[in-house]
This record gives sequence, C-alpha cells and structure tokens, in this order.
Amino acid sequence: MSTVAIIDFETTGMRAGEDRIIEVAAAILQDGIVVATFSELMHPGYRIPYFITELTGITDAMVHGKPRPEVVMPQLRAFLGDHHCVAHNAGFDRRFFAAEMDRAGETHERHFLCSVLLARRLVQGAPNHKLGDLARYLGLKMPAGMRAHRALADVLMTCQLWNHLRDTLRERLGGREPDLDVMRAMMRMPKAKVGVYLDGIGRG
Repeated sequence: MSTVAIIDFETTGMRAGEDRIIEVAAAILQDGIVVATFSELMHPGYRIPYFITELTGITDAMVHGKPRPEVVMPQLRAFLGDHHCVAHNAGFDRRFFAAEMDRAGETHERHFLCSVLLARRLVQGAPNHKLGDLARYLGLKMPAGMRAHRALADVLMTCQLWNHLRDTLRERLGGREPDLDVMRAMMRMPKAKVGVYLDGIGRG
C-alpha cells in the first residue's frame, strides 16, 4: 500500500517566518485514491497584500473571523499523521510548515517529497514544470468549480500529477511499484542519469 499526504499553502508572501499562511489544504492519497481532505482559511493578523489577492482570489473579508495559523497547524499535524508529505515545490511549503509549526509550539520533523523535482526528471519534454502548465501538458483536469492558486484545487491537481508520475515510474520499472526511496533518490540526481538509474533498478 502506498500512502502519502499531498499538501499546499497559500501565503502572504515568499518569506517563511515573516510572511504567514492564509490557506492550507491537504489530501491523504492512498494507492492513488483521495481518501480524506483537509482545508482551512486562516487570518494572518494583518491585511493580505493586494498582489496575493489578485493571484489567489483570497480577500481580507474571506479570512475575517478565521482562526490564526498557530491554531490550525496542530489540527493539520493531526490530519497528516505520520505520512510523508508531497508538495509541488516542496522547499517552499516545507519552510512555511516548519515556521508555522514553530509558532504553534509543535514538532515538525517530517519527510517532504517534491513533485516538481520528480516531474523534471520524468516529464523532460514539458515547456516548464509549473503546476498549471504541467497539468495542461499532461491533459490533467482542474477539479470542477475550482481555480488555480487555491490550496485545495492545487492539492487535487498535485494528486493527479503524483499519480501520473507513479504510473510513469511503474511502467519504466516493468510494472514494479516504485517506493518512496526510489523517488527521493531520483529527486537528488542529475536528469541525465535517471534513465541509467531506472534501468538498473528494473533489472534488479
């Protein structure tokens, strides 16, 4: 059984520890099927920058009366359990996850896997590896009634992408299920070495 937690944050900016999370979503993906979701808007404690509202559609009115991130993060941690997290551009999400867990007084040691890094190695013909552009290139569908740059929409798109990457790897390995250690190793290696690495595993 292969189970991971797909996660995404929308934030007031790029600087973890200074900027704050305004929306989180996560999904438990079990053998390719979404079995549970978590989604919450949060009040950052100050006005949302205009350019963030333009990007995400999240307004000050939408977060009015919502809990602060330090209240939501323990709930998120409980939802995630012990599962490895997957995020599109995981370095960004991991930094915000750690900063907000620190604020909440919660431990945050957790493995993160990056669908951007894996896609760069398995979908090398794509014009770029932004989530929306990858989705269009691969023919993935935006969930009905949702828009890009909202956390749950991006999580559900990343679930589709992760399934595609797993299927691609499984095919390259002759039907063998790729484990997370194989994916993690691929994320760290140069793209030119991926083919040789997978051929070696497939013969093993």
